[in-house]
Amino acid sequence: MRRGVDCAAAKSLWDTMMKIKFQASFNEFHIDNDFGVSYRGQELTLYPKELAVLSYLVQHAGELVSKEELIESVWNGAPTSDESIARCISVIKSRLRKANPGADALIKTEYGRGYRFVGALSHKSSCLCEESFQALIDASPDFVALKDGEGRWQVVNQAGIDLYDLEGKPWQNKTDLELAALSSPDHLESFQACIASDEIAWHAGKPTRSTEKVQSAAHGPRIFEVIKSPLFHEDGSRRMLIILGRDVTEKTLAEEQLRLSAQVLLNSREAVVITDADNNILSVNRAFTEVTGYIAEEVIGKNPRILSSGRQSKEFYHALWHQLEIEGSWRGEIWNRNKNGRIYPEWLDISMVRDQNGLVTHHIAIFSDITQRKETEQQLEFLAYHDPLTRLPNRLLLRDRFDKAAAASARNETMAALLFLDLDQFKNVNDTLGHEIGDQLLLGVAERLSNCVRDTDTISRLGGDEFVILLPELQEISTASTVAQKILEHLSNPFDIGGHILNTSFSIGIGLYPDDGTDFDTLLKLADAAMYYAKDCGRNTYRFYTEQMNIHAMERMQLQNNLHQALKQQEFVLHYQPQFDLASGQMIGVEALIRWKSPELGLVPPAKFIPAAEDCGLIVPIGEWVLREACRQNRLWQDAGHEPFAVAVNLSALQFRRGDIVETIIDVLAETRLEPAWLELELTESILIQNVDYVLGVIKKLKKIGIRLSIDDFGTGYSSLTYLKRFAVDKLKVDQSFVRNMTVDPDDAAIVHSVIQLGHSLKLKIVAEGVETRDQAEYLLHEGCDQVQGYLYSHPVPADEITKFLKETELLSKTTD
Repeated sequence: MRRGVDCAAAKSLWDTMMKIKFQASFNEFHIDNDFGVSYRGQELTLYPKELAVLSYLVQHAGELVSKEELIESVWNGAPTSDESIARCISVIKSRLRKANPGADALIKTEYGRGYRFVGALSHKSSCLCEESFQALIDASPDFVALKDGEGRWQVVNQAGIDLYDLEGKPWQNKTDLELAALSSPDHLESFQACIASDEIAWHAGKPTRSTEKVQSAAHGPRIFEVIKSPLFHEDGSRRMLIILGRDVTEKTLAEEQLRLSAQVLLNSREAVVITDADNNILSVNRAFTEVTGYIAEEVIGKNPRILSSGRQSKEFYHALWHQLEIEGSWRGEIWNRNKNGRIYPEWLDISMVRDQNGLVTHHIAIFSDITQRKETEQQLEFLAYHDPLTRLPNRLLLRDRFDKAAAASARNETMAALLFLDLDQFKNVNDTLGHEIGDQLLLGVAERLSNCVRDTDTISRLGGDEFVILLPELQEISTASTVAQKILEHLSNPFDIGGHILNTSFSIGIGLYPDDGTDFDTLLKLADAAMYYAKDCGRNTYRFYTEQMNIHAMERMQLQNNLHQALKQQEFVLHYQPQFDLASGQMIGVEALIRWKSPELGLVPPAKFIPAAEDCGLIVPIGEWVLREACRQNRLWQDAGHEPFAVAVNLSALQFRRGDIVETIIDVLAETRLEPAWLELELTESILIQNVDYVLGVIKKLKKIGIRLSIDDFGTGYSSLTYLKRFAVDKLKVDQSFVRNMTVDPDDAAIVHSVIQLGHSLKLKIVAEGVETRDQAEYLLHEGCDQVQGYLYSHPVPADEITKFLKETELLSKTTD
């Protein structure tokens, strides 16, 4: 079937086509209004309106084109601002200049008049021979049709034939309704819409645009953007209607998707930032302002680094950008700073957008302030390991800390203890006064418990009225009983809860690691059993899991109680062990050693009661008594006319850590009238290495007074030569454990030799303790030791024995003279 058209109709259609089809070349640019603009084969990015403006200017090269012409040709007469046209021209010139510097000068702006393209066209194609017309429109993927003044179809291209399934059907000279009868029933609505839009174009008398839907046989419903251009005879009667339709289904759907996406981004609860390839901000949404405090005008054109908190390092950002380049996206947690300076955590997701050539065009960042989420996570994590009421560790955290304590005890050969505590008669409080009062009581109990343990101990609430205390790194079993007794004493004072005076007590069961059990569940079970045994014994008491431990703990507690009485009843006495100059054999001082004469226990050795005194804190008042008694006795010897000598007194670490030790010593010296030169204080190595600055300050004050200082049991702990030099002590005492075997053990002999040499190099006197044999004395003399003390010379003896010795020595001296 012929699909041609008479010359007049073809000419009219061609004149219209010229507005659509145009090609030209200039300055190595090529323009095709179907395919765009390229420079040396590289495509320039222009939007349709920008391409249409450039095409029109090039078509009219050398001519002045007014704004009104551009509006009519490009915008189809729709109201358009001067600013929109100027912006369009500016973009075109920018793209030309970027491709070929200086090419923007091809478009001249004649202000108030219009625009002129001044380039020389090397090739221009804007006309076709009539014989090629049908081939031209058939080659177009767009729908092209020509109707006469009566609405009958005269020309249609292959795209139109396929769209309406008209292949092989007598469509020419048929109206839309007649074609509807030839086509599928699905097309009836489309043909009816065509008739209506045709009339709109005829009545408008100029090209009109519309959007029409067509049911395609091959592709289903399609959306077309349609331009209808009416042509009239000179007398005004209808001549031809040229119809151009472009399938914009995908474009429309994409634009709709973009609109929806834009709306989603605009109203998203997550902040969105879009930047260009150089990471300059192009757009932000409302959530961005809510999160950062910055409005769009304050950040557009700036780099997102204005939000940087400074918490992340350069290496962090380097890794972020590296992953972004490699994988095209990055997501993770980051810290940023808002406009008010608040630093907040955010969850950030960054993506790169690339063009068809793989070049980065944009970055899209989506983030949200996760402060509340982090706080919730921290709270949930806290609640997972803590009791919500008392905020003490729960069973889970207690188990973890027990495992760590058990591992440490295994390494260090120490013990650990679990104290299972049950609040006696707590159920009665809840039942009579209510759970609110009960909760307040539990909080008060938890606070008092915290005052009964060390920082390294763990107090846990298992629930209800049950608490468990973990005591790690125990040297002695008695420490557990000391803590238990302390808890019972602290709980003996009544609580005032809401005006109610409540008396409480604990039943406490104690299980020991590793003696009673080596795993948490076993030891907790045994401590629980011991707790019930404590309840059976009358409550308000504690029991160890085994009776043997109970006996030992009770003995220890009895010992501590007896120590309190001994201090009040003055049951302590001092014995003195003489110290001799090894070369001359002359007594040059004594060491004061405490003894306890208990009416019930007899003479108790220091090794048994000193640790107990340290555990219960009595070592401080006992130590002060020793200091005062030793100074008093030394003054008595001097007043009796004996040659002055120094008395050495041991200071415990607990005494030394007290803030008033210097004042105490000054007061004792003043009270006893003893010159500071005749008092020597023996310090252990452990004192020297704890809180060095404080220790150094105390020692400087003591030295300034004139007191002598020695390091006791040297070599058994940790010593630094720097410490020895800084502390400026007077003597080193070689521990008796080395002296005892030095004549038979090469290692001990080497240690004794080294200590003597070290001390002499620092100009210190060396005292050897525990000398019991003549061979030991001779060995020490050979090594250059200065002073000795030990059973070879004298056991520790009462003061009157020293007095007797002094008199005998003085008498012997006179007789010899």
